Amino acid sequence: MSAVNPDTVPAVVVTVAVICGAICDIRGFRLPNQLTLPLILSGLLWHLACGATDGALRSGCGLLLACLPLLPAWSAGGMGAGDVKLMAGIGAWLGAMFALQVLILAGLSGWIYHRLRRSARTIPLQCSLQHMSIEQALQIPTQRSQLLPFGVMIACGTLVQLLWAV
Repeated sequence: MSAVNPDTVPAVVVTVAVICGAICDIRGFRLPNQLTLPLILSGLLWHLACGATDGALRSGCGLLLACLPLLPAWSAGGMGAGDVKLMAGIGAWLGAMFALQVLILAGLSGWIYHRLRRSARTIPLQCSLQHMSIEQALQIPTQRSQLLPFGVMIACGTLVQLLWAV
């Protein structure tokens, strides 16, 4: 019986996490702490165990660089903290460059999703999301239907990037 390749463990862990996150985000527009926080912590611990201090340092840098670009959107109320933490977990497991590429692909996926939804809509919605927090929009059915489950876009970006890396 052969040992597990240490390079495949991060890919498998992140794949499972983003798929679970996408399902949660579709169902309730939430990425639970029970998913995101263990993902972050396990990524740091994995790299500490596999690469001593250097591995943990790279993992910490990946964590920070993955979530920093999302903090302005989160602080403005345009994104949930779960999206930021999911990206932090991806960065902790797969590194800064991988996570930044995922962000680009997730943004592109979100743009495509938005354009497709907009072109499919026959009657424009009256109310705008511009002056509403996510929590407020979730309470109003017509506004909730306009929200973008960004965890799904993160999953799309992650899976595309993983397939690209193979």
